[in-house]
Amino acid sequence: MKIGILSFSADCAALLRQLLAGRDCASYAGVEGFAAASEDGVGLLVADLDGLEQQVAQTAAGLRALLAQPAQDGDAVPAVLLLAAPAQKALLQTLRAAGADDYLVKPIRRGELALRLELLLQAADPQAAHVVRSGGFVFDLDRLRVSSPEHPALDAALTRKEAELALLLLEHLGRPLSRAFIQERIWGAEPEVPTRTIDTHVSRVRTKLKLKPEHGYKLATVYGYGYQLERLGSSPA
Repeated sequence: MKIGILSFSADCAALLRQLLAGRDCASYAGVEGFAAASEDGVGLLVADLDGLEQQVAQTAAGLRALLAQPAQDGDAVPAVLLLAAPAQKALLQTLRAAGADDYLVKPIRRGELALRLELLLQAADPQAAHVVRSGGFVFDLDRLRVSSPEHPALDAALTRKEAELALLLLEHLGRPLSRAFIQERIWGAEPEVPTRTIDTHVSRVRTKLKLKPEHGYKLATVYGYGYQLERLGSSPA
């Protein structure tokens, strides 16, 4: 599967090529890059929004045209990951509404970017082995099970939402996540999710992954805001 990197930044493109080493990558720049990526049949496009702020309408049109074209195998449209600075919120929202799959806000953390790429690649490539490793856990996204090399007794079944929520928390270790952020990332465009639904999913993830101090983790409620997962160092024997 071909992967497109749309960016004016040589540093950004270099980082992406490092993370995607061994894969078929092509580089593009500017709004014209969407059409070129479509012609090349990319299965995943990573679009850096720097330099596109003054071309909101053209950028959105380019993205919509890209997503209107099926991939070369005819069974899927390309996945799109956006990289945006905080000041590019308006453009980011426009492109999310146009159909982009996911986004990261700068400054980009290498580990977080690597994990988002892996998840999107697995979703875009039905032949890929859907196994993701994060924060000391191994997620089998085909069988919807989680295990841990550090705790061989851990082998739990998950729902799809529980797996996505667990990975989201592990991507943001040490950072408080608001309920609004969790809802957007896990439930997307669904109508507003009741607070109790989010709380119930968090509770189940805590129990199934054993996210407790005796196992080296603390999943805490941030009063009036959301949740924060912390890794407490080496877990006890």
